[in-house]
Amino acid sequence: MPFPLPIDPQFRREVVWAWIGDIADRIEKDIEGANLSWKIARSIYLSLPPGEGDEELESALFQARVKLDRFT
Repeated sequence: MPFPLPIDPQFRREVVWAWIGDIADRIEKDIEGANLSWKIARSIYLSLPPGEGDEELESALFQARVKLDRFT
């Protein structure tokens, strides 16, 4: 069973940044792992409470998706 994340929005944003870093590390070596990391990052980002989004983070997620799409 996975460890539940704290509800704190700042912590969740930091976790999403960590997953984005994982995507960048995996993108050329393990595309399936990078896709899984993107799905996890997106899921955590979408679980943020309303009004707690981050434009820079959202842009980084979008850019990661574009890079993934180029490799597949």
